[in-house]
Amino acid sequence: MTRPMLYLLDGHALAYRHHFAMINRPLTTRDGAIVSAVFGFSRALMDLMEREKPYYIAVTFDDGLTGRELLYPDYKGTREKMPPELEAQINRIIGVVQAFNIPVLMLSGYEADDVMGTIAMQAEPQGADVRIVTGDRDLFQLLTDYTSVRYSSTKPVPDVVYDVPTFREEWGFDPIRLPDYKGLVGDTSDNIPGVKGIGDKTATTLLQQYPTLEAIYANICLLYTSDAADE
Repeated sequence: MTRPMLYLLDGHALAYRHHFAMINRPLTTRDGAIVSAVFGFSRALMDLMEREKPYYIAVTFDDGLTGRELLYPDYKGTREKMPPELEAQINRIIGVVQAFNIPVLMLSGYEADDVMGTIAMQAEPQGADVRIVTGDRDLFQLLTDYTSVRYSSTKPVPDVVYDVPTFREEWGFDPIRLPDYKGLVGDTSDNIPGVKGIGDKTATTLLQQYPTLEAIYANICLLYTSDAADE
């Protein structure tokens, strides 16, 4: 029996994409308000509804951070604030979603990706497949046999649908290890420093060799000894 598909759209990520896609020639209303993100988002939503005909669909939006900034005060410290002309369009975009009678999922103090992760984990055991539509690679960690990610790049290229095999082939380890990878190499977009001296290749090798970050730390002396022997 075919499992119904739940589409979860990352509202803020898609709004950003369409706003900056038309940043050089923005669409405006008669009174001069920029509505490029509203137009692009609406067109993408209607295109998805027509082509994919989702059985279930919902759109998520950020409504604050998740307390990570309390654990690490510099979290997202280097990220620029949302441009005022885009921020002014968010309520209009939410209005478009509501006009389609599509649920808007927001929770005070949580980011959209946290909401999507929670909903995906709830939907799978209830018999639904999940397709997350986002421009945030962090969502790849949610990939399972029943959850896929349609990645929308900020570049003018076609979207790419990632499943577990696709991710493994490109990254070299399982999706659930993505947080460990980010912990090792860092993440400039979220201002996460990572471990000094560890880049993409070293991090991938370590993740392929050890099942957890704890296992890497438990063998850190062995790793240093091995590096010294290689020299």
